[in-house]
Amino acid sequence: MEHTTFRNVKLFCLNCGGEFNLPYPIPVDQMTKKIEAFNLLHKDCEKTWVEPEADQSKDVKEKAMWWIANGETGMSSKTMWNCLIGNKDFPVNHPYDPDDFSRCYKLLQVVPEWKTELHKLKPLSKTWNNLVENWDKLTDMFEENRRTDWKNSKKIGMYEFMQTLI
Repeated sequence: MEHTTFRNVKLFCLNCGGEFNLPYPIPVDQMTKKIEAFNLLHKDCEKTWVEPEADQSKDVKEKAMWWIANGETGMSSKTMWNCLIGNKDFPVNHPYDPDDFSRCYKLLQVVPEWKTELHKLKPLSKTWNNLVENWDKLTDMFEENRRTDWKNSKKIGMYEFMQTLI
């Protein structure tokens, strides 16, 4: 089973938690070689890494700060974080696909109090407005995909639905 992925813009081993920072920009052939070397280095890793979890007894700001330091981030989830933490000047990005959505979903797992604050994202863009208006449906689709290990993703149609919102 493949255990190398990208996490927070780094190559990441899902078995041991090892990371490698790729210098961007990087030619594709060099990136491929670095990924292959990383895979070789981590091919026999024991499964010791577990997804970190936030302490839910903390207050909203502490959980939000924990997520930005420890959570799985992406551009759209950082947009959510910036908006909901109260920052005024930040780049605006939205989720383009279920993978992007997954990082936004994980942010709301860490800071569930923000689920009732999603309306604050609506003024950021027409796309954010559409996504927030359909957040519950997207969440249901995402959770169904996870329950079925993404085997029915075409039938569930989350990617296609997201494209209509964008």
